[in-house]
Amino acid sequence: MSQKKEPFTFYTQTHEVPTKDWNQVIANSDLFLSLTYLEALSLALSHEMPWVYVLVYADTKPIVAGVFQIATFTYKKGAQTNLLLKLFQDCKNKDDSVSIRGLVCGNMFATGTHGYAYSKDVSFKAATELMASAAKQLGKMKTYEEAFSIQLFKDFNAASASELGVLDDFKYRSFQADVTMVLPIHETWHTFPHYLDSMKAKYRTKVKSAFKKASALQLVSLSVSEIEEYEDRLLELFNTVQQQSEYSYGENYPKAFKTLKENLGELFICKGAFLGETLIGFSTAFINGATLEASYVGIDYTYNTKYALYERLLYNYVEEAILHNATLLHLGRTSELIKSALGATPQHMTLYAKHTSKFKNALLKPILEKITPSEFALRKPFKTDFYN
Repeated sequence: MSQKKEPFTFYTQTHEVPTKDWNQVIANSDLFLSLTYLEALSLALSHEMPWVYVLVYADTKPIVAGVFQIATFTYKKGAQTNLLLKLFQDCKNKDDSVSIRGLVCGNMFATGTHGYAYSKDVSFKAATELMASAAKQLGKMKTYEEAFSIQLFKDFNAASASELGVLDDFKYRSFQADVTMVLPIHETWHTFPHYLDSMKAKYRTKVKSAFKKASALQLVSLSVSEIEEYEDRLLELFNTVQQQSEYSYGENYPKAFKTLKENLGELFICKGAFLGETLIGFSTAFINGATLEASYVGIDYTYNTKYALYERLLYNYVEEAILHNATLLHLGRTSELIKSALGATPQHMTLYAKHTSKFKNALLKPILEKITPSEFALRKPFKTDFYN
């Protein structure tokens, strides 16, 4: 079913979206906006996380293609919970956590600006304004009038900031969450040993120690049938990691791994870490053009320290990035210290949020101002001449 009111056309199913028009705008610029990727997610998760796809037209020509997700964020007892309860008392759970339903422009499962693409006929600023207008229009539709209480535009880098005043005009409030960690893959790193050779002795020793601890592990690329076979365990490992966080969402995300592998093939990497016959961890990643996008990991913490499990999965991301001739490795948020020891550097991300209630939106400002990136000591693992 599609609902049309110029210049927007909204769709709730990927098969309804005019493929030619969508691809004309996307132009293979972002895997996370491809219909094959979006279809894989919606097939597995649409019952808990509805999607809305939007095409914006100038006359009959498509100029913007974007996606919204309606998702539930659960905030556990943490620094922000008491503040959030002032605005979301009706969203309080029995365990004193807070579950907030939001309309999100951007990818819930990937860090970065993956909410929309636009043709050369429009600017980034104009495209952003159009997507903000689309979000406003969705909020007025009877279908969605009680579907969400927050609207969120996520993950813009500093280079975009000067153009995003347009979101201020729509009464969105900006805030910075944790940084995302990024590792440029140096042109001299043709193999993992080349990467190691760039490191100072102490960091090289650290890597070798992790590999020695992890020597009993086998990292295996999982096929479609193997992902299906281990689905329950993948879910368990995923949620074990989620439980460590102050907030969670998409607890059934691993149910999409099978369709992601079916639809994307080699562009989706799902690796299992086995100790003998036991799956004790996994990692996922996407090949998005020249970037390797590290995605979620799952860990059985019983084995983490003894077998350097998390470290081994992180180093495997570097191996995969080099193997696939990537120029950039996105390592995402969290665990900034250990990721900086790999050579990754922080990239600040700005998000924009608004409450659907004008009154509560005014109260949202002091809450968002208290959300700041976690502090950590940045490591510099490479030899001094490497930074020159």
